[in-house]
Amino acid sequence: MNIPNALSLLRLILVPVFALVFFSELEGAYLIAGGIFLFAGITDVLDGYIARKYNMITRLGRILDPLADKLMQVTAFVCMAIAKLIPVWVILILAAKELIMLLGGSIILKRCNDVPSSNIYGKAASAVFYVVTLLIIAFPIPQLVSKLMLFGALALSILAMVIYGYRNRRLLRHNRKEENSKTK
Repeated sequence: MNIPNALSLLRLILVPVFALVFFSELEGAYLIAGGIFLFAGITDVLDGYIARKYNMITRLGRILDPLADKLMQVTAFVCMAIAKLIPVWVILILAAKELIMLLGGSIILKRCNDVPSSNIYGKAASAVFYVVTLLIIAFPIPQLVSKLMLFGALALSILAMVIYGYRNRRLLRHNRKEENSKTK
């Protein structure tokens, strides 16, 4: 256990806290939930920065970090859909994309015994999702504007998935070539 992994665990703990606050009867519940969401986003940035700067990247961290990130995002989107702040189709697209990513990641883990670290496109998509989600939760944004922001965030997220898929396909090919050369 190191600091980046502890920050990822903290983010996992914040997921149910976010949901509880979001649906609470507290005055300003959405704003407080938005603050929790923002804090989670800051811990996401911090854990990645610390892990890279101080060479604390671990296999556990490469699994915990995206797991915590995705759980927070999905929870926020489900909460917003239940509260009718966003349409349900956003969750369906996001869930399909995440399922594809999960299946792809499990194939890579099984065949290569590791999970590749995230890239700039995934980080950008995640950052855009955090900003869009925070804006929708914390501010009264017109429905059309929020839909356009969500569409842009989803498009960027799908682009990141396609790039991950291409990169992972190359990784699998490279791994297969290495295995073939070892057996010869």
